Amino acid sequence: RRTQFASPDLWKMVMKQPAGTKTKKKKNRTTNVFGETIGRLHLEKQDIDKRQGKKSKALRLADKLEKEEEVAAIEDELGREEQETKNEFKQTYGFEA
Repeated sequence: RRTQFASPDLWKMVMKQPAGTKTKKKKNRTTNVFGETIGRLHLEKQDIDKRQGKKSKALRLADKLEKEEEVAAIEDELGREEQETKNEFKQTYGFEA
């Protein structure tokens, strides 16, 4: 039996263990009764609104029709505004430009 402990620096050197002896615990991993490994993945929350999914042909056609209607409405509005400015000019100056 030993009644005296070694000096602190010698004790520290003797008690040091190599880095590779401890194995890392594998977290969130279990094995079921059939021997299959089952794990849990932790992912960031996904923003579904920003994701682009595959659109069906009907949706693509609907988007195309909607854009065409929008363009037609804008052109119609521009035509009306142009006509109004021509009428105002004619009323103000008495002739068409």
